[in-house]
Amino acid sequence: MRRYVGAVFCLILAGCATAPKPNFSPAEPNLKVVTYNINWGCPQPAVVVDYLAESNADVICLQETHSQWEAILKYSLSARYPYSAFKGSAGAGGIAIMSKYPLRDAILIEPNEGWFPALLATVQTPLGMVQILNVHLRPRLSNTGSVSVSAYLDAPDIHLKEISGFLTRADRDKPLIITGDFNENDDDKAIRWLIENGFNDTLRTFDTYTKTWVWNTSAGISLKARLDHIIINKYLNCTGSAVAPVRASDHLPVFATIILQP
Repeated sequence: MRRYVGAVFCLILAGCATAPKPNFSPAEPNLKVVTYNINWGCPQPAVVVDYLAESNADVICLQETHSQWEAILKYSLSARYPYSAFKGSAGAGGIAIMSKYPLRDAILIEPNEGWFPALLATVQTPLGMVQILNVHLRPRLSNTGSVSVSAYLDAPDIHLKEISGFLTRADRDKPLIITGDFNENDDDKAIRWLIENGFNDTLRTFDTYTKTWVWNTSAGISLKARLDHIIINKYLNCTGSAVAPVRASDHLPVFATIILQP
């Protein structure tokens, strides 16, 4: 983890000089969370495993998993993360949670609109029982998987329906973390709706610049966005959040240290 932290601080300083200084090791009981879309193509499994092992996260939320990823990660990380829930889905819809602490009631939630299911579980943590809602909202693509103007414009409304539907299965009156690949930037519709309803986007507090997704096109154009988020409700507080510069997928991992709201 140490080799990543130095690079992370450089990114934070370069991108958001006025952001509060993150504290990844607070004195209070805390929960370290990582979200990472590791790419269903499994391009660099060794790099992914190395990062997750060094991150020392308490809870890892993964998107685009499948049986091959499950076998690799359980073989490499089960000693560190003895509790896990891997749920398969068609295409890139597989989703998983790995944890140092006991997982309870892990359920797959099918979307009321969109492509991919969400995974909801309760984790017995140093903060008490914390709900984890791991999501992978629909990419801005057509039903055939192609790029189109209408799919791009329709996506925000679809994302809002997805996230509001998933939230009906969680208890918003208890500590809740919503994390994953939202396929949305900071100010898009679903994220904005969550903020308006009392949630907090942890990364945005400490870094408003660093991208979490990079796609190099065949035309030599590099597309970048902030699609991955760790969002907490009013019962939780974040002392530090950042993007880890790990290039093993088209996404980069986001991590956060979370405590109970004072």
